[in-house]
Amino acid sequence: MSVFQDKSVGDDATSLAMESSRRNRTLRASEFSVGYPVGTDMSVAERLQFGLARARNKFGDSVTSSLGKSDKQISRYLAGADFPFSFVQALSQIAEIPIGWFAGEPAIAEGPEGRVLVPRYDVRASAGAGALVLTEDVAEYLSVGREWLRRALPSWAPPNAVVGILEGAGDSMEPTIRDGDLLMVVQGVEWRTVELGGIFVLSVDDRVLLKRLEILQNGDLNIISDNKAYSPWIVKMEEIDYRVQIHGFVFFGGGKLRTFR
Repeated sequence: MSVFQDKSVGDDATSLAMESSRRNRTLRASEFSVGYPVGTDMSVAERLQFGLARARNKFGDSVTSSLGKSDKQISRYLAGADFPFSFVQALSQIAEIPIGWFAGEPAIAEGPEGRVLVPRYDVRASAGAGALVLTEDVAEYLSVGREWLRRALPSWAPPNAVVGILEGAGDSMEPTIRDGDLLMVVQGVEWRTVELGGIFVLSVDDRVLLKRLEILQNGDLNIISDNKAYSPWIVKMEEIDYRVQIHGFVFFGGGKLRTFR
């Protein structure tokens, strides 16, 4: 399911072509090199094209590979096809344009130089078992320093890593993660990262979990709750491909001060 869908662009490519002259005026280098249009009636597809043009103006054609999509797929997005949130988040960070602007929302004021907007998803871990109710809804955007985020990201994460924030709940991951903690998650995790271990957001049999993962010597996946009241459980190596999906790696968390007596 896509987070964004361009309701103003239909399947008829002619409708997009009829707007070419206005789009070309919008995409003048003198504009996208210094800012982005505010208070316009640009469609979502036009906003995508503007963001791509601004990114290419800054970084050249290599920006396409940084977005993780082929030219053909990006062309489909520009023609009005649905696109995933991860794509527009990556484009937002590269082009330095607030995410909400791409959805046609009023532009979020650009903060001080060197800051990025990170979405906080409407996601919580249920009490006890560590399950998550995962949606694509974005509750708000939190501004963080770009340099701080670079330092906080794991060393294997790329410079344009897609990052989100979710809220933990329940006691299954205590004392590491407590009820109400905010967790930063880097998405697009490769299996070799899972082999290093750590805490991940994952799905097992369509159930979304927040757990510590460990690959055993025989290749089985050990799914662990830090709270010793909950027993670990195993997914056999030969079952991992069709039962398990990794959504992200938790690299930062925080919440209310703990009281130790």
